Amino acid sequence: MRYKASKGVIMATGGYGSNMEMVATLQPWTLEQICVNYNKSGSKGDGIKACLWAGAVMDTIHSAMIFDRGAVKPNEEGIPGQSVPGGWFWMGSQPFLKVNLKGERFMNEYQPYDYVLHQAAMQPSHTYATVWDSSFESDIERFATHGCSRLFPHENGTQSVFPIETIIGMNAGLEAEGYIVRADSIEELAEKLNLPVETFVKTVERYNELAVKGEDEDFGKEAYRLSTMDAPPYFGTRQCGGYFICTMDGIQIDDNMHAVRADGSAIEGLYVVGDCSGNYFANS
Repeated sequence: MRYKASKGVIMATGGYGSNMEMVATLQPWTLEQICVNYNKSGSKGDGIKACLWAGAVMDTIHSAMIFDRGAVKPNEEGIPGQSVPGGWFWMGSQPFLKVNLKGERFMNEYQPYDYVLHQAAMQPSHTYATVWDSSFESDIERFATHGCSRLFPHENGTQSVFPIETIIGMNAGLEAEGYIVRADSIEELAEKLNLPVETFVKTVERYNELAVKGEDEDFGKEAYRLSTMDAPPYFGTRQCGGYFICTMDGIQIDDNMHAVRADGSAIEGLYVVGDCSGNYFANS
């Protein structure tokens, strides 16, 4: 379908999250962090390109909205310059113990979603494992995370995006597909996740010690967001990248939504909105 505009054009074509060539060119670090791509199929960057051809300029900081909610299988890990498709692991944003492929803890697990992924990007194969035990429901309620990661109602009664019951069902599906593993001992969990057993056991022992003490002496996480690993069965999944929602950079605009040129002057009749426009999320 073609429209002929007489008074102007409103560009509302979304970002470029479904154009992997464009993502690889403008933000290759993001390409390596994509596990589940939730971008609309039409988000190919066509509107952004059309505006550039018309003389507009694009943001020079290229960024993406990506959450730490992607799971890969126990034998999978990151490949430089490539995405690793996997399963949608909504519970990934919970601050359970996370370890790198050496079996070592490497961060404060309660951080904004993309911060976790950037921390992981500095680890071997930018891959890590999230582990938890059978007390996870009470742990998650105590963690009291915010935003869309919250799985229990807020204090004011507002419901979560997904209730814990839905997440339990999602996890059962991931376990059936081989993304989540279950074990009767910490040693068995390490083996199933292909982690060094001795190092992982020591990491869990140290984490349990901190949780009992109520002070994270290693990374400074809040006491109520620590949890013990002492109630079998134990669970875990590898994570490599996350849930890619959209790109956040686009065509620069003025206060009236006009696309602008390099000198800041407006291109009359050309308006840009949504993900297609620049600084829409201010780089999250």
